[in-house]
Amino acid sequence: MSIFIACEKIESLESKPVSTPTTTEKTSPTKKNGDDTMKVESADILKKNPSEFLSNSKNFQIGAETYQSAEGRIEIDVRVSKAKTYMKNVIVSGQLPINAYEVLYTPDLLITNILVKKSFSDKAVSKEFTISPSIKSPGGISAGRSFNLFPEETFEDAITKLSEISIKVSWVDKKEKSHTEYIKTKIQIKRPE
Repeated sequence: MSIFIACEKIESLESKPVSTPTTTEKTSPTKKNGDDTMKVESADILKKNPSEFLSNSKNFQIGAETYQSAEGRIEIDVRVSKAKTYMKNVIVSGQLPINAYEVLYTPDLLITNILVKKSFSDKAVSKEFTISPSIKSPGGISAGRSFNLFPEETFEDAITKLSEISIKVSWVDKKEKSHTEYIKTKIQIKRPE
């Protein structure tokens, strides 16, 4: 293949309009290896009525923060800490607002640790995802994710669209009873020191 034909093919690809994903495509993480755990988790948060989200919890503290990595990506961390009750097998999932697609180059907006759930039968893993007032370590459970910005976007522009996150926290108590809370919280901006 000559260099001219290769360049023409690249130009042709660059000039084709990019299709805009549908709402379903935007909000549904890709199904991998037949496992739709993340897709279900995302849909569960999205289908919740906004009025049903709490602003805080009586069982724990919740926080979310964002910062720009040295590579220029946006990092977002969601953390459950300072448990006021025994919480075993803690799953924390956060869903960014749909308008985040305007600045983030990503197939989905979910931040979660749900994939570790399959390992909870292992006592060592389960212990790492258990918090309570009497347990010193771990002091909290978090989930984080790195997102690429569109080339024309800056961190400062992006954070205006990423001011809030919808969070789902699930856990099991000492009696093996399942609990779930939905919380909407502001994303704090962490600046380099």
